[in-house]
Amino acid sequence: MTMSLHKLSAGSRYDYLTRQVAALDATDKGHSTLDAYYSENGEAPGRWVGSGLAGIDGLVHGDVVTSDQMRALFAYGLHPLAAEQDGPEDAASESESPRHLGAPFKVFDADAPDYIVEVARRLDSLNVAAGRPRKASLPLEVRARVRSEVAAEFFERRQGRAPADSRELASAIARYSRPKSSAVSGYDLTFSPVKSVSTLWAVADEQVSARVERAHDAAVAAALEFIEREALFTRRGMNGVRQVDVRGLVATAFTHRDSRAGDPDLHTHVAVANKVQAVDDGAWLSIDGRLLYQSAVTASEVYNTALEKHLVQDLGVQFAERPGQSRGKRAVREIVGVDESLNSRWSSRRAEIVTRTGELAADFQQAHGRPPTPTEALELSQRATLETRDPKHAHRSRRDQRREWRRQAAEILGAEPAVARMVATALSTSQNDLSHVDSHWVNRTASEVVRTVQSHRSTWQTRHLQAEVLRRVRTADLLPEQVDDVTRLVLDHARDMSVLIVTDRDGIDEPSSLTRQDQSSIYSVAGSDLYSSQGILDAEARIVEAAGLTDRPRVPHALVDLALAEARALGTPLNSGQEALVRELATSGRAVQVALAPAGSGKTTAMATLAKAWTEAGGEVVALAPSAAASNLLGQQIGAPSETIAKFVHDLRGDRAAWSQEIGARSLVLIDEAGMADTLSLDDVIRHAGARGATVRLVGDDQQLAAVGAGGVLRDIDAEHGSIRLRELMRFQDAGERAATLALREGRHEAIGFYLDNQRVHIGERTQLIEEVFHDWRTDVASGRESIMLGPTREVVAELNARARQYFRALADHPTEELLLSDGNRAGVGDLVITRHNSRKLRSSATDWVKNGDRWIIVGLEDAGSLWVRHVSSGLRTTLPADYVADHVELGYATTVHAAQGVSVDTVRGIVTGQESRRQLYTLLTRGRLENHAYVITATEGDRDAPPDPGAADQPTATGILESVLDRDLSAKSATSIRREADTGTTRLAAAVARLDDGMRLAAGHVVGAEAVEALTEIAEDLVPGISGEPAWPTLRANLILRQADTADADAQLESAVRRKDLDGIEDRAALIDWRMREVTPTSPGSSRQGPPRIPRRLLADPTWGDYLLRRAQLVAGLSEETAPGAAPQQPGRTGDELDHRGVARARWVAAVNELQPLHDPFSATLSARLSRLEAEGLDPGSMLQAAFAEGPVPDDHASAALWWRIERCRGEGVGAAGQPPEGQPRELEPQRSGYLDRSVRVSARGIAPPHV
Repeated sequence: MTMSLHKLSAGSRYDYLTRQVAALDATDKGHSTLDAYYSENGEAPGRWVGSGLAGIDGLVHGDVVTSDQMRALFAYGLHPLAAEQDGPEDAASESESPRHLGAPFKVFDADAPDYIVEVARRLDSLNVAAGRPRKASLPLEVRARVRSEVAAEFFERRQGRAPADSRELASAIARYSRPKSSAVSGYDLTFSPVKSVSTLWAVADEQVSARVERAHDAAVAAALEFIEREALFTRRGMNGVRQVDVRGLVATAFTHRDSRAGDPDLHTHVAVANKVQAVDDGAWLSIDGRLLYQSAVTASEVYNTALEKHLVQDLGVQFAERPGQSRGKRAVREIVGVDESLNSRWSSRRAEIVTRTGELAADFQQAHGRPPTPTEALELSQRATLETRDPKHAHRSRRDQRREWRRQAAEILGAEPAVARMVATALSTSQNDLSHVDSHWVNRTASEVVRTVQSHRSTWQTRHLQAEVLRRVRTADLLPEQVDDVTRLVLDHARDMSVLIVTDRDGIDEPSSLTRQDQSSIYSVAGSDLYSSQGILDAEARIVEAAGLTDRPRVPHALVDLALAEARALGTPLNSGQEALVRELATSGRAVQVALAPAGSGKTTAMATLAKAWTEAGGEVVALAPSAAASNLLGQQIGAPSETIAKFVHDLRGDRAAWSQEIGARSLVLIDEAGMADTLSLDDVIRHAGARGATVRLVGDDQQLAAVGAGGVLRDIDAEHGSIRLRELMRFQDAGERAATLALREGRHEAIGFYLDNQRVHIGERTQLIEEVFHDWRTDVASGRESIMLGPTREVVAELNARARQYFRALADHPTEELLLSDGNRAGVGDLVITRHNSRKLRSSATDWVKNGDRWIIVGLEDAGSLWVRHVSSGLRTTLPADYVADHVELGYATTVHAAQGVSVDTVRGIVTGQESRRQLYTLLTRGRLENHAYVITATEGDRDAPPDPGAADQPTATGILESVLDRDLSAKSATSIRREADTGTTRLAAAVARLDDGMRLAAGHVVGAEAVEALTEIAEDLVPGISGEPAWPTLRANLILRQADTADADAQLESAVRRKDLDGIEDRAALIDWRMREVTPTSPGSSRQGPPRIPRRLLADPTWGDYLLRRAQLVAGLSEETAPGAAPQQPGRTGDELDHRGVARARWVAAVNELQPLHDPFSATLSARLSRLEAEGLDPGSMLQAAFAEGPVPDDHASAALWWRIERCRGEGVGAAGQPPEGQPRELEPQRSGYLDRSVRVSARGIAPPHV
């Protein structure tokens, strides 16, 4: 079903993979052979795999793995047989020893942090005091208590106070436990088939089971071959400028047969060593991990396709899409005939363990005041596994395990014959719906692939196309050995149908020595070409062009004033920003105009007034939105007919007669949440409106949730023609929160300071946090607040909903009749439910119908499973038929973040996993008027079947998780913008300089010759023994060779740099020597300090390299000229005295902040600058700062930012205050107008302004 990918770290953390091989080295087990041991107990032994084994003396593909071999390679980066290797003691460098594969991993196990040392000392003391051996194992509870006590003491010593809450205590443990960085020693690739494959493998006879396992092994092999062929490279040169070919993977494969619950779970772990051998010179280097991660999805599809084809060919089974899959998720194909009840039963045990682990974690947090660390969580998970496991699930042989699975299957299906019939059915169902492959199929499939990919993104790479091709190849009538050729054929056609918009090739042909085996340049990153479609590019261009037209009707200013006055009279006055937005959108005469409004800025109120002004001027308004619920709500709020964008476009494309055909020159098409609309749909709407002379206004927030398909065009319009922006926030009661949300919107880390300071961030393990969210939500509801729970997945939302319903059921006087809903929960009269599918056939009135996202109260249960419901907002009633209820109705007390966009409540309580994007976090934390809380999952479930992260000992902190989310900006960019940015001289210059610099160094090596290079190495070793084994040696070596090609006295320069000062105690002497040589001769060849790198004459004269380097130098010179900055504009009104005065004032506030807040953080300097700015505005920042400190201790993280948000609250105006904003923040109240407004004024002045409505 998938291939997961995790990093492995050097040191002791490799041993997760050797659990099952440790017993191999025992000699007292009483087993005659290793195979005999594994047939009786444990898993099958691991095997060595990968083409890279050709460079490992003493090992071949299929050899059994031992724990010593794993330890040597994955813990230390040594030859797997290092313990058996005899190398010369006087080897010039470690990398030359037969015991080494290049440079060993840097491991810092011996350099433990002070906190770890103190914890260990206290645990030893406890043992000694109790008369136990010093290193005796102590119970988890004791070790956890000691960790907490020591962390609290370290925290108080640093902060001058005790930890304020569980978050600060847990963060302290994580911070003080953090080891020095360890090298990445490898990658764990886990291949798992769909559940029906494991089920068939578990209950079929031995022969069939073996054939299933062979198919799985063949699929794993196919995926590894794909990775070696398409995604495996290493990097060389300065900053890894070259991407070069390698000989293949060096890996170990471990096939496991069950889950930690003891249920059938056929899967293979492939531990890929971070050691690959370069093809050109055999050097052992690290993997270029970029492509490995980028290719993970495609490798998964290779595995899935190969597995399915092998099983169809060998067993004759049939695959079909799994029924009842969640909407929006990619279809999963299962073996037809395998009973779903078995799949479900053997998936439920993990849920039991997770639930019990959550209960243990909650007990742990209650006892210790913090969530468990990763190590503690693993112990709790193991305890939960034992507590929930059937005694029969103890260590069993493969034979006993299969016998038990067969017994369980018979119990679930009713009898043993039923199991036999199920297996027979699965094996006798022939695949009769496969597509015949011919040229027509290839062309049609390639076209479908491009259409599918462009429906999800504006740009794509080959890997996106290939993954989609493989999904379609699975439904074709092909043998396993034909898959690669057909995939390649369809992929070529799909690429031909796409438009190449970005490439890192610069038009200069490399010499053959600078090309890979496929003749591509080593300076080009494999698979990095970026494509789009002509349809998307044309749509983007048309939309931006339409936004430049100024020939549409304008509402007279008097009517705008009248609409604004009417809003004031009705008790909904607009602030100055809203008024400016209404005036501009109503009177600009632009065909298409964008209004960007952050969450809580009151855009709906402004749109209602705009619609009023437009209709008062004799026009009509049409409202569109991405979702049915949003469009219906918008229509109600502005009093206009409304529709979804999708339905509107569907009618247009279908040439259907609809009210959309009534749009004319007096029409205003108002599109809300325009950032969630895809480019192709927007283009259809704007073209239709433009052809009829209508006006279009796009309103939304380019920082909230984006389009599912190709998007980013709002930013193009803003960049080209400007936009109107709302800045003053109306929703949030807290002025500090108003300010912080704008920082959050822009991804600035200081925003987190507000949420930490106001106890809005909570931490824990998943199950425990679900319970905490519910408990806090229940408190909100009991106090009369309108509150909503937000979950990251539909599964979490279902759990939250279940708890909410249990709460309300407990309050009921008597039990009521219930129905089963689509989310697995039950509901009865009085429950809140949400509909998840648009159905225009289900009418609630003559003009309204059941929509996705609508919330209803159940009024009654009707016959045959139907529900009689009342709409929460409109009060309209309708009947939801039984089949609709079973497929599309869920409890509605909680929802996902995506479904919450547009929601406004008193309090939000949302769960954060750390996998969210900035937009998702911003949406989650801006729905609540009074409070917005993030419940951050910091403790894992301790899954012992999952490999540890690179820093498994590093417990993530809430602050770190939130910062990483803010850094994850997945904002959509248009294909046009991406192409334009990639083509700028600034973007291209850095790569051009790096390629020229590296090319010179390689050329110098060829010109100087191998003997001279070897002599330089020997001289360096004589001067500084062991230098050639240090990290910076490759760089120093390359620079020495380049200097030798230039002046022929590199040895003298090297000796001078070495003798300049003692090198004792320097960790990387090569780096220091290289720096010294650059300092002495700053204009040495290759240096770019004084402009483009200088090329030695000797290289220019070389017949092979001279012309190539000259062309590269000319490219650098041209790009440098293109990007050369002009004279910096003189700032008017700023004298030297004034600048000096500001510097003195800022320094004074730096001192004041340091006195009150001696622990510096990244925001300290900014806080000082802002205080200085406040003083310049005539305010009293000193009193503000004192008042902020007087509120109480600041949090341990982002303390300076927390002070700033307190000051903002004290000012009472936040970022919406009049006058100059603090330095570094944009002006808030005025809508941002760009030069296009000036141009439109000039056009009007010439007397050709379009008429009023």
